[in-house]
Amino acid sequence: MQCRSHVAQLGRLYPELQAAGAAVLVILGDSVERAKRYGAALHTPFPILADPSQTVYHRFGLDKALLVIQRTASVVVDRSGRIRYLKRATNPTTWLQESRELLQVVQALAAS
Repeated sequence: MQCRSHVAQLGRLYPELQAAGAAVLVILGDSVERAKRYGAALHTPFPILADPSQTVYHRFGLDKALLVIQRTASVVVDRSGRIRYLKRATNPTTWLQESRELLQVVQALAAS
């Protein structure tokens, strides 16, 4: 449920993220159908992508903790493809605080 809260928070910040030139993508480690339902349920203004094999999750070291808690991350990639921000979490309640930090990073990149 906390992941949903974070995605909803990104939705609220989306106009500001867009104004800073950012594109927002959410990657769900599940089927295409589940990703579609997830996006529809949250009315996201940005795409929810599916990663059923969890390739992206593994690439960023987001394997489950204690076999049940899905680790998550926020990543900011600049226009040249360089990762400028990466924050991983096991406890998704941190995302509610982290969303503003994410926006600040994006705005700083836009200003530079």
